[in-house]
Amino acid sequence: MSIHADTKTDDTKLMNLLLGRTPVVVHGSEAHDMLRGRRVLVTGAAGSIGSELARQLHALGADVYFLDCDESRLHALKLSIDGDGLLNDRSVVLADIRDGRRVHQVFLDVRPEIVYHAAAHKHLPLLERYPSEGVKTNVLGTENLTRAATITGVDRFILVSTDKAADPTSVLGATKRLAECVVSSFAGGHTRFASVRFGNVLGSRGSFLDTLRHQVRTGVPVSITHPDVERFFMSVYEAVGLVIEASVMAHRGETYVLDMGQPVKIIDLVTRYADAIGAPCPEINIVGLRNGEKLSESLFSEDEQRQTTAHNRIWRTEQPAPGFGFNRDISRLYSLADDCDDDSVFELLDRMTMRLTMAA
Repeated sequence: MSIHADTKTDDTKLMNLLLGRTPVVVHGSEAHDMLRGRRVLVTGAAGSIGSELARQLHALGADVYFLDCDESRLHALKLSIDGDGLLNDRSVVLADIRDGRRVHQVFLDVRPEIVYHAAAHKHLPLLERYPSEGVKTNVLGTENLTRAATITGVDRFILVSTDKAADPTSVLGATKRLAECVVSSFAGGHTRFASVRFGNVLGSRGSFLDTLRHQVRTGVPVSITHPDVERFFMSVYEAVGLVIEASVMAHRGETYVLDMGQPVKIIDLVTRYADAIGAPCPEINIVGLRNGEKLSESLFSEDEQRQTTAHNRIWRTEQPAPGFGFNRDISRLYSLADDCDDDSVFELLDRMTMRLTMAA
């Protein structure tokens, strides 16, 4: 195969080769029963995870509403699902989750029964530079949504989280861990809350595979942070399928963790990809670990207890109560982020995540 013969990197055979295994997700009857005919709101619907959620939920018979602040990608998503792309029906919702009043209005208009919250800032090095932006989207945005869900009587609310929330060392991990805590703190009433945590997704927009594809096909050296760096990987289809399965079990703010198999060395992924497209093994440029980056990720924090579930590829862990002073600290965090005081945001994020570990 020539280097330019196959540009569809989401091809199933290529994904299986890169992952070193075959992704398998079969939706059970409980997922069909839970979703069929229900009003389901997907936040971040124009992103890679959100758009795949929208497609799978639509296929399961849900009445899906697509919320995002990216109008162009909303148009592309609508076109891919129903073929018209006219943007003239109520299923397309243009909104920013940072705007609490707008979020509340959306929930009153749509009256969703189930919410999948996939909207997030996710690029680790960017959030290290702009931590206030991470707080405003990943933490405050999540609280705006959970509050609106509680007030309007949503049945289930599922946060899409990340393995970087386990023992976080980065702004991304810290803000997503706090988002999990926010979700857990709203549990106990009518709405069933849960978070679902997984690692890197092959083929998602802006993922390592996007960068790798560009670098290998253009013949430039491939940048890797460390020769031993490794990550957990899933396909988009697989990750979203398991998120939906986990949402069936949502109850009182617990975190579900997807079985992602064995971690894969990034340097091995480069070799597999080059072999798959018939390219020579590229030159590799080792650039060093970036601020907040780990050599290896874990799916659970050291203080978290791994528990089995009825699904053989989904675990769970209880979120401990955030402890005294959490509400005060998070209000302070929002204020600092609103002032774009990045240095103080860094310091407070570090203290808050340390306290969460001590409270466990």
